[in-house]
Amino acid sequence: MASVAGPERAWSRALLWKIRNRSRNRGLLLRNKKRADHAKVASKRRNPNPKSQDVNAFRYSSQELKLRKIVPGAETMDSCSLMSETADYIKCLVAQVEVMKSLVDLC
Repeated sequence: MASVAGPERAWSRALLWKIRNRSRNRGLLLRNKKRADHAKVASKRRNPNPKSQDVNAFRYSSQELKLRKIVPGAETMDSCSLMSETADYIKCLVAQVEVMKSLVDLC
């Protein structure tokens, strides 16, 4: 789906980047699991309330924050780009569901 949408969409670039780096990250995660666990514990000690430092929590509405979590690559977009990318992402997801339904009907 992301490769068909092309590189002009931020969500497709984010998904393709994630897929490309998945195999590289899998090896790193296995080797550095102890370090990551230790860092997670250390960061909890340093910052007991992570939302207190999050500037975006005050700038964006709660619905927009939820949308940023759902749409790939939306963390760095402005509001207008986010809406455009979300519309395109939904359109591609609907098309993907239709293709899957067609494949099920054929089988």
